[in-house]
Amino acid sequence: MGVGVGFVKYVIFTPLTIVGFISMYIFGGVIITLFSTLQYLTAGNFLQAFWNYFVISALPPTSISKVIIQVIVGTLIAGIKWFIAMAQRGVPF
Repeated sequence: MGVGVGFVKYVIFTPLTIVGFISMYIFGGVIITLFSTLQYLTAGNFLQAFWNYFVISALPPTSISKVIIQVIVGTLIAGIKWFIAMAQRGVPF
């Protein structure tokens, strides 16, 4: 199995398991929180950055679509990280 096929399997089948879904939900939440807080940190607005970080990371999502988006973001980023790691090992495409 090449890296390309492995990437597709990773992205499709990981969120279909309970452990994979929860893991990608948590990982996606971290990524979304990081990107949404980063804009305030780079602007020097640290109070707003803290508030934004608290609201996004501590409060649960308010709709099913936010949960699905978190899982999709987490799965895609984790899949890309897996793809890069396998490509660096020399696994054929």
